Amino acid sequence: MKRFISVLLAVQGSFYSAVGKPDVLNFDDISTVRGLGNVPSPYFHLSFSKYNVLTPGDPELKDMITKEDLNCAVSAPNALIGSRYQSEGLKSAKSPEGSYFEIANASSLAEDGLHPYFTLLSFNVKPLAAPAPGTWIIVNGYSHARQDTLTWKVYFDSDYHEPLLVKIQEFSKEEWSQLYGVEILADYGEDALDWEFCLDDLRLQFFEIEEGSVVSRRPWYQQVLKSMWRT
Repeated sequence: MKRFISVLLAVQGSFYSAVGKPDVLNFDDISTVRGLGNVPSPYFHLSFSKYNVLTPGDPELKDMITKEDLNCAVSAPNALIGSRYQSEGLKSAKSPEGSYFEIANASSLAEDGLHPYFTLLSFNVKPLAAPAPGTWIIVNGYSHARQDTLTWKVYFDSDYHEPLLVKIQEFSKEEWSQLYGVEILADYGEDALDWEFCLDDLRLQFFEIEEGSVVSRRPWYQQVLKSMWRT
């Protein structure tokens, strides 16, 4: 399978809706060139690493994406494509291995009256193409509320698939709350080799800081930044 090559673009734009209500990020407001683009940072208070924007129906990609994968964009025209092969992202030794999104700037959130965390509600995901013998998609959540990592995974056999709507609390049997980052990996074969996957319609929720609450940026927000992607 051919790899998609990142196109370096200066793309601007963000998506906002009412604070405290679930928000759906569909990435359709991001421009692409020849079917590919970069996720602007911040994008709805988040920073995305090892992801690119994909317009699967773009004619320029007709020889790079199969007709069975045109459904990557659940809400057309765009979706995200992720893999460990994408841009390097964070340089820290504690950086996650897979594609990930995280709080872009905790201090900026505080200035906007928001807590520096979010709850993950749902998303659509599928592997590209149909590598044998099949593909595992693994999702890891990093939360201020617990020391261990939240983890959920799903197996796709060697066939073309519709995007799977993952209702994370229902599927994992626990709430993914107070998150500062989420990592997603796609592995295939006995050696757990990297594979590309599509992500779309990311549904999450931010929360307002209650009126009258005392929010200290130090050491709270320094701790947030230092604790990101702890090992």
